[in-house]
Amino acid sequence: MDVPYPKRTERLLLRPLHAEDVDAILAYRNDPHVAEHQDWDLPVTRARVESAVERSSGWTDIEPGRPMTIGIERDGELIGDLYVGLHEQGGVAEIGFTLRAEAQGQGYAHEAASALVADLFGRLGCHRLFAQLSPENARSARLLERLGMHVESLAPKSYWCRGAWDDNLVCAISDDDWRAHVGAGC
Repeated sequence: MDVPYPKRTERLLLRPLHAEDVDAILAYRNDPHVAEHQDWDLPVTRARVESAVERSSGWTDIEPGRPMTIGIERDGELIGDLYVGLHEQGGVAEIGFTLRAEAQGQGYAHEAASALVADLFGRLGCHRLFAQLSPENARSARLLERLGMHVESLAPKSYWCRGAWDDNLVCAISDDDWRAHVGAGC
């Protein structure tokens, strides 16, 4: 029986997390460059990463109502992860991405996120995807734009993060807009 994950792209393997990933995740999630615009509390503890890895291991497919982290592997090494939260009724999903600092700027996040978006729209039948981020996170905003997403809303001082209120930018795309974006060769 074919299972959807692990999923290969041109250069990457999208897969469940493994216990061997804990040290790599701990390192990049505590890297100030990586964590600057992310929403997790710092420092990220080993216990928290081990718990997250345990929850995000052993699966073979994205499941409605089960938020999950998907490892991004390049040449046998974990270089980052994707987040996907598929609504319990299906149809709508939130996505996110994190890459080690030295893996950024090489197209890996776009390649991994594009594969996830194609899977959510093409195979899993989603009609809407969205992502939330700080407006200060210009690099992620550009990546979302490259995926065909557009700014849907900006809610000033509406997101509590690390002891302060931050603005919350929501970018989204519909299945029809995604198909047109892909059809245009983007």
